[in-house]
Amino acid sequence: MRETLIFAGIGCLGGLTKSLIGIAKAKTRGEKIRLGYLIRTLKFSVISGTMVGAIVGYSYPISFVAGYIGSDVLEEVYYLFKKTKLWKKHFNL
Repeated sequence: MRETLIFAGIGCLGGLTKSLIGIAKAKTRGEKIRLGYLIRTLKFSVISGTMVGAIVGYSYPISFVAGYIGSDVLEEVYYLFKKTKLWKKHFNL
């Protein structure tokens, strides 16, 4: 349980890093950043990074990278499980 929380925290840092890099890129392009959009982006990145970091929790660097690409990983895991017989058997899709 403790390791899962550590992996989740590292994934959270990865998600936060991705969000901050995106904000920095937008600022260098001269885009105006709205506060509401900024907060939603940070929330989603942190939540998805935390979830994926906990799920993938194999090692610290992998959890960080998984958190960094959190939303992309969640989408791919969904499609992977959707295509398998195990997913269809247990979740009736």
